[in-house]
Amino acid sequence: MKTMNRRRMFTRNKRIAIEKDYDIDLLLSIDHAEGLDNPSTYPSVTTRDYRVVFWVHPDDQLATSRDLGSPDPVWNQKCRMKLDKSRDCKFLYVEVLRYGSSSESNPGTSNGISLVGRAQIPLPNLSSKTDGRYGLVRPKEDGYKAEGHITLSMKLVKIDII
Repeated sequence: MKTMNRRRMFTRNKRIAIEKDYDIDLLLSIDHAEGLDNPSTYPSVTTRDYRVVFWVHPDDQLATSRDLGSPDPVWNQKCRMKLDKSRDCKFLYVEVLRYGSSSESNPGTSNGISLVGRAQIPLPNLSSKTDGRYGLVRPKEDGYKAEGHITLSMKLVKIDII
């Protein structure tokens, strides 16, 4: 099925407006995180290898490269995501994962990957930019614990289809 590039709105056989079709892209910059796996709280964690997995829709997940180092990883990665206008796009979902040996991971994980923090961040309005430091929550046996922050920026841009 071919999509029309322009839609015309008519009122009593008079053209009142021409609206161009457009796409919406999310420009995302994931900078760094801080306060992950505090060494005094998690002394058994010796491998500090982190990656961010993020999405607007669960079936469209993307990830940063892995950063090996301290509990304050730095990614400084930029990404452009095309958003599906037919879906309800309200939040960016972010999960920070730690990769290590299975002996260092949470009980029950056999692959050595542990979720160390997650956030649900509202998307900005169209054509506006937002940047900030967002709190992460860490799953615990009895719920969640606020621990660590991630710094990122986002902008929604409208791309006219010619």
